[in-house]
Amino acid sequence: METILEIVRIEQIICEAEEGVNYMIKGPKDGADIASRFIGRDDREVFFVMCLNTKNHVVAVHRCHVGSLNSSIVHPREVFKSAIS
Repeated sequence: METILEIVRIEQIICEAEEGVNYMIKGPKDGADIASRFIGRDDREVFFVMCLNTKNHVVAVHRCHVGSLNSSIVHPREVFKSAIS
């Protein structure tokens, strides 16, 4: 019996809001719509952070961690790293 190994490259990505694109969060549905654009069709749990300004405009999105099929363990320093950098 052959053993098949799948190697997946997981990277942390910080995307600043594109020039001319203005994502604004007015409610949970807006957050879910924006999240679905960044998560796409990933087959694993994805934990990401959306950084907002005082007017609820998205200024950055940080893909903190890609977990397993049903969990994602994230350390708080990874969450705050994108917000303060």
